[in-house]
Amino acid sequence: MSFDFTIKPVGQLVITPVVRPEPEAVQTAVATQLPAPKSVTALDSGAGSNAVASSAAKVGADTISRQVIFDQASAAMVYVLVDESTAEVVNQYPESWQLRARAYFREQDQSKLQHRTGPIPTDRTV
Repeated sequence: MSFDFTIKPVGQLVITPVVRPEPEAVQTAVATQLPAPKSVTALDSGAGSNAVASSAAKVGADTISRQVIFDQASAAMVYVLVDESTAEVVNQYPESWQLRARAYFREQDQSKLQHRTGPIPTDRTV
């Protein structure tokens, strides 16, 4: 009796390439050449996107205020970013639909507690 439990591959995995036809717009497109001053070059993938995002954040950082509000209806803390120049809410956590849902379920729980009289039906005394 052999104690060899090695699993050996039976065959090679065959992957068939998927060939997609080019769209008609690509087939009928006209090749273009831009002069050097009008051409666009790609930035480094690591530094370019972060630099653009950080510069955009610095420009808007002066007009954005951060607020923490306690919503009494849902009994939750709300974190809000407000653009002071336009008085618009830029970002909010939790979102307004979540606050409405929390307030609704909280009200349902409160109404159940107010209508309950006597012992809970599932309680048993032995």
